[in-house]
Amino acid sequence: MPPARPFAIPLLLAFLLTLTISLLRLWGEVAGWATNASGGRFLPLGITWLVFVCGAWFGRRLAADGHPPRTRRAWLWSLLALLTMLAVAISGFAPLAKAEPNDATFALLRAAVLRAIAVAGIAGAAMFAVWPALARQLLVYGLLARGTVLAMTWLGKHMGWNTHYTKFGPMGIEREGIGETLFSAGIAQLGFWVPFTIVGGVLAGSLAIGRRTAAN
Repeated sequence: MPPARPFAIPLLLAFLLTLTISLLRLWGEVAGWATNASGGRFLPLGITWLVFVCGAWFGRRLAADGHPPRTRRAWLWSLLALLTMLAVAISGFAPLAKAEPNDATFALLRAAVLRAIAVAGIAGAAMFAVWPALARQLLVYGLLARGTVLAMTWLGKHMGWNTHYTKFGPMGIEREGIGETLFSAGIAQLGFWVPFTIVGGVLAGSLAIGRRTAAN
C-alpha cells in the first residue's frame, strides 16, 4: 500500500480555521457578546464541531488515496467508543452542576476528570487499530487545536480576563496561579479532548466514506 499523501496543507488550513475561531471566541468573551460560562454552554462559536468536519475531510482524502479503515464497521466501533466516553464524562460531571466551587467539589471534579481521561485514552488508542492513517492525522490536528486552547488559557489568565478558558467543571472552579490553571487545563485538553478529536474524527470520516471497502 502506498504511503499516505502528505497532509501538511490540510492540517495547516484546519489549524488556521481553529485559530481564527478561538481568537473570535476569546474576543467575544472579553467584549461581552459571547458567554464566558464554564464549558461554553454549547456556544456555536467553538472548535468542538471542527472535529467532525476535519474528520470527514481527512477521512475522504485518505480513503481516496487507498488508506481506508482497517475494519469494515469503523463507524460502529468509533460510535461505541464515543458514546462510552460521553457516558463516563456526563455521569461524573452531571452531579456537580449545582455544586458550590470549593476544595471538596474540586476533589470530586478531579476524580471525574481522571475517570474520563482513562476511558478517553483507551478509546483514542483503539482508533489506531480501526483506522490508523486517519487516527494519526487527527492526533496531530488534536494536538494543534488543543494547544491553541492552552495558549488562550495562558493569555486569559495572564491578562486577568474573565473567560471560560480559565474555568473548570460545571461549577466553574478557577485556579489561583497561572501554573495551576495551565496544569488543570492541560490535563483536560490533552487527556480528554485530544482523544475525543481522534474518536469523533474517525466516526465522521467513517460516515463520510459510506460503504467504501476497508483495507485488507
